[in-house]
Amino acid sequence: MSLSSHARPPSDTAPPDRRRPLIVLPLAFGLAFAVFSGLTGTGTMPREAAFMSGIFVLAAVLWVTEALPLFATSLLVIGLQIVLLANPGGWPGLGFATGTPPTYREILNAAADPVLLLFFGGFVLAHAAGKEGVDRAMSGLLLHPFGTQPRWVLLGLMLITLLFSMWMSNTATTAMMLVLVTPMLAAMPANEPFRKAIVLGVPFAANIGGMGTPIASPPNAVALGFLQKAGYHVAFLDWMLVAVPLVVGLAVFTWWLLVRLFAPATPGLRIAQPGETLTRRGWLVVAVFVVTAVMWMTDRWHGLPPSVVALLPVLVLTASGIFRREDLGRLEWNILILIAGGLSLGAGLQLTGLDRIAVQWLPAAGGSGLGLLAVLVLVTMGIGSFMSNTAAANLILPLGLSAAALADGSGGLSPVQAALSIALAASLSMVLPVSTPPNAIAYARGEFTIRDMARVALPVGAVAAALIVAAGGTVMRFWGLVK
Repeated sequence: MSLSSHARPPSDTAPPDRRRPLIVLPLAFGLAFAVFSGLTGTGTMPREAAFMSGIFVLAAVLWVTEALPLFATSLLVIGLQIVLLANPGGWPGLGFATGTPPTYREILNAAADPVLLLFFGGFVLAHAAGKEGVDRAMSGLLLHPFGTQPRWVLLGLMLITLLFSMWMSNTATTAMMLVLVTPMLAAMPANEPFRKAIVLGVPFAANIGGMGTPIASPPNAVALGFLQKAGYHVAFLDWMLVAVPLVVGLAVFTWWLLVRLFAPATPGLRIAQPGETLTRRGWLVVAVFVVTAVMWMTDRWHGLPPSVVALLPVLVLTASGIFRREDLGRLEWNILILIAGGLSLGAGLQLTGLDRIAVQWLPAAGGSGLGLLAVLVLVTMGIGSFMSNTAAANLILPLGLSAAALADGSGGLSPVQAALSIALAASLSMVLPVSTPPNAIAYARGEFTIRDMARVALPVGAVAAALIVAAGGTVMRFWGLVK
């Protein structure tokens, strides 16, 4: 799962640029204050909405520039909403000018959504799988039936990467699969073009797999959180029924494109496959995973919410000693905080009424449902190519849901379709090495150029956007998610 956040591994290994916060932070706060002052000066917007506009602009600038760590910006968003909107200190000039202000508990409750527990359970399960070698053993076992012909090995490699990234971090999946392909690359000539196909296939499959399940990427979790707050319930299996066909279709299209663009040049090229055996503890992790996944997909029948089911792997794996106290520190807590900040930002937009005001600024907001959906999908994919896809989803989802709710009232776009489409589009922002962590990890191998990556990502993104906009609604109506 694209837990998914766009940390950038190559830059993480380099000394941080300590000058960036000193330059960007004053500019970001200055721009936010200018927005607030300009809106309050016109007298056309309530004070609380103007405050929220400034917070939104500040979050957008900091998430785009990463002057602060992404999770730090989320904490800043939550803190500013408490001080400026809830105003627990009763300071003059802060709080709501109209209506009843929220309490600081309401703002904190918005950030502490049950969807975070769902992701926490997924993190624990994925960490245990990596710790016991389940991912490596299962990938070698699953890859064996694809033989040694390059094109079929590539297909198997991509499908296995896709499968793992639907249930665990796409960053960890990419790192693991690139380790597995190292012996394959070593057996190929240095000038063999198919090397590019092998290395590119892994991050693209990981990114595409991030659409497959609600726990596959943070944008999916953010979308579910917003939908639940708006009174819409999307079951775990419902999400998969919509996303998995798209995931498989895009993976096969990407495979075909890679084979076509980087066809093998070495006559009789064959690729050997790695293998690793499972331990007894590894089999226990597999059993826990299977039971948990089945319960996630059958929540409509047994009645337990997926976030409650997520406690099962936590309890079993901690009780068995597979997941220990020191493992807690290795979980991706920054991703949970990033999701919490996005949920809090969306709640702030709704509480202040800024979402209803902002939808009037969206292009095509008053047009047809498909026109609005196309704008939302393209904007998400566009800005997600240059910033964290989770941050992009945090910014676009609340506005998209409000615009869809307005359009839905006149027979236009359903909020459920808008939220799912934006979340799916966020995972497809993968044109540049900095667009996603899988891209960055693969690019660091030095096997391909940025142009090589764009030659694959642009056609895949165009096909995906067209399918989401043109066919997404039909699929959702078929499964009863929208009317």
